[in-house]
Amino acid sequence: MIVDGDNLFQCMSRMIAEGCEPTENEQLLWDRYGETVAILIIDSSGFSRTSQSHGIVHFLARLMQLRHICEAIMEQHHCKHLHFEADNAFATFNSPTDAVRAALTLQQAVYRSGLMLNENERFRISAGIGYGRLLYSETLEGYFGEEMNIASKLGEDLACGDEILLSEAVYRAAREAMPQGLKACHTDISGITLNYYRYCFQPASPSVREVRASGR
Repeated sequence: MIVDGDNLFQCMSRMIAEGCEPTENEQLLWDRYGETVAILIIDSSGFSRTSQSHGIVHFLARLMQLRHICEAIMEQHHCKHLHFEADNAFATFNSPTDAVRAALTLQQAVYRSGLMLNENERFRISAGIGYGRLLYSETLEGYFGEEMNIASKLGEDLACGDEILLSEAVYRAAREAMPQGLKACHTDISGITLNYYRYCFQPASPSVREVRASGR
């Protein structure tokens, strides 16, 4: 029933075509396509506002700079998969500790780069991190499962610029990587009650742009 080389959706399509219900073969699917990973979802703030005020090319030029920074940081922290969609980045790691440290390092790197959203506002990113057993389709569709959904809610819907939001699973599994100043939070969103942890990046040193402006 499972053919070598089929991705998750090809396998499920084959089951349906052969008259089998995928839910009746759920364990087979998890055994073949399940992975325990940490998922880091990165979003940039100010996309719509800056595109409207300065034009899409202005924003995309800065987005490409962010992507270059992101690629280098993810590689340093043993990222397993990385892909970009519009102003979002999706990165997966075998270790939730690596995911947390990558997000923290990326925030600091973006700040120190001096990347500016416009003349008066620095570029800010937000992030959400989940960790657990997910189904992986070996195509651009990527990962599916509860912690993927949570990471998406945290990184794209709840987090503001300079914030990293962590699921409870990440907090439990990566305690040694937790930054100081975490705040326990909960909210009701999309019909579920979501408990999570919030970290807000506080710059400890002036950015390149600020140093240049001050003449130091």
